[in-house]
Amino acid sequence: MTDTTDLKEPIENEATEEILPAPNTPEDIEADTAESNTNELDALRAEIAELKEALSKKSAEADMIKGQLGEFSALFPNVSPEDIPEEVWESVAVGDSLAAAYALYHRKQQLRRNHVRELNNKNAELSTGKVGVDSAKEYFTPSDVRAMSRSEVRANYSKILDSMKKWN
Repeated sequence: MTDTTDLKEPIENEATEEILPAPNTPEDIEADTAESNTNELDALRAEIAELKEALSKKSAEADMIKGQLGEFSALFPNVSPEDIPEEVWESVAVGDSLAAAYALYHRKQQLRRNHVRELNNKNAELSTGKVGVDSAKEYFTPSDVRAMSRSEVRANYSKILDSMKKWN
């Protein structure tokens, strides 16, 4: 058998030597500082380039808006930008020119007014006329005309003709 008492156990408390980094030399510090400054300068240059690009886009957009306002004021001198309805601004927001959007809006409004006027005229033709105590009679029924004398028929002849259109 082997004697186990002669075996040595490892010593756990042996001193371990820590390796510390060597202190930075002035040359190392200068190199690190120069590299850091170069990185900062590159980042600043990139940021300046981005800002210049954004500024040029904004400038081009401002020039386009100025041109559109000039065109608008030339075509519609009596309309101020405050009088432009929201519907027109919504069209401009999707890319239409201000003058074109307002002209389209204005044309739609004209067509609406004309349609209303036509409907009112049709309704007026079908109407029996004004109603009230003081209003002159503008519509005669067939029985009204039959009850008139010849002189009343002659005096109201044009009104009788207008009334006959509604006798269907």
